[in-house]
Amino acid sequence: MDIEQWAEIGGSLQTSDGVHRPSWFSAFLAAGMDDCGDLTVIDAGCGAGLVAVAALQAGAPHVVAQDYDPKALHDTARNVTRILGSRARARLTLWEADWSRLRPMQADLLAVNPPQRPAALLPAVPQDQRHLHDGGGPDGLAAIRLVLRHAGAGRVRTTAAAALRFDTREFPGWSAPRCVAMTELPYDPAWRALVPDLLGQVGIWELHRECADG
Repeated sequence: MDIEQWAEIGGSLQTSDGVHRPSWFSAFLAAGMDDCGDLTVIDAGCGAGLVAVAALQAGAPHVVAQDYDPKALHDTARNVTRILGSRARARLTLWEADWSRLRPMQADLLAVNPPQRPAALLPAVPQDQRHLHDGGGPDGLAAIRLVLRHAGAGRVRTTAAAALRFDTREFPGWSAPRCVAMTELPYDPAWRALVPDLLGQVGIWELHRECADG
C-alpha cells in the first residue's frame, strides 16, 4: 500500500479532540511497516493509531499502542476494530504512559513519528495544536533522543525531516541511523522557515541497539 492510500486511511480515522490526526509523515511511516509480519511492534505516541493499523494489517502478532493520552488509546482501539475487525483488536495492547516509561515495553521494533519541529517553529503552530508538536527542542530531535534513551525495543524506526540532518547525529548505545526509505512530502505551513516551498525530503531511519543502557 502506498503513502497516498495510507494518507486516505489516516484521514478516515475517528479522532477525539486534542488527539494527533495522522500527517503525511505518519502515512509515510505506516507505508513502511509492511515488513513486520513476524515482529512484536510498539506504536509509540500512537495518536489515532494509523501505524498500529499498518503493523497489524502487515500481520504483526502483537502490537502495543502507547500514548500518554487515554483518548488516543481509545481512538486507536476503536479505529483498529473498525478497519481490521475484532481479531486484529485481540492482538493489540494499550499502554497509557509517557516516553520516560517505555523501558518495560519489550518488542522487536518500536516505530515512532515524534514531534520534530524545532522550538523556533512553534510560534507558527496554532495554539490549540501546539501541545501535539512541542518536544522537538532546539534542533527538533529532543523527542527521538528521549525515545532512544528509554526504549526497551531492539530496533527503533523513526521519521525525520531531511532539514534536521538526522543522519549526521550520534545516539549513544545505538547504531548509526540507517535510511530505510526517503521521499518528498508536503510539509505543514509551520515549517516554512526551514522548508520554504513546503515540499521536501523526509526519511524513515532505523537504529539498532548496540548495548544495554545503565
